[in-house]
Amino acid sequence: MRLSTLSVLVGATMLGCGSDPLSLETSGLVGAWRSQIQVLQPQGSMEGLFVVTVRGRAEDHTITRGLYQGQSPDDLSSEQVLYGRIEVGTNKFIIYPDSLVTRDLFYGPSYRSVQRDFTGTSGDSTSYVIRGNELQLEYYSYPADAPVLTQRVLYRVR
Repeated sequence: MRLSTLSVLVGATMLGCGSDPLSLETSGLVGAWRSQIQVLQPQGSMEGLFVVTVRGRAEDHTITRGLYQGQSPDDLSSEQVLYGRIEVGTNKFIIYPDSLVTRDLFYGPSYRSVQRDFTGTSGDSTSYVIRGNELQLEYYSYPADAPVLTQRVLYRVR
């Protein structure tokens, strides 16, 4: 599950940029966007938080709770945060990652891993549409050995 979640996270944030650049304010992306909570089997949950700042920075959080034996459903199990610079096109954007920070209680309460090398990572062309407080993303993820066209819906938090 770790590799699959990481693959989806990186795939989700490596989004293609259109040829017509827009300002972040014009794009409507500035703010915080949250996914619905996904129930995992045999236990636990996963949710996402996507944050875009007016300074062209982005954070893509994947948060899991209640995964490990002895945890209550609300206890934090792990969090991965991809930090980077965002460029926006007409209906597409791309994030150029700076770091991927992972905390995972499976490895102990002080475990923290930081990845800073993204050599060889490519960005696939992906689109976004904002309808009211809903952000709809379509991108390629790589959960196994072949790309999968993936749709993700986030809801404006602020």
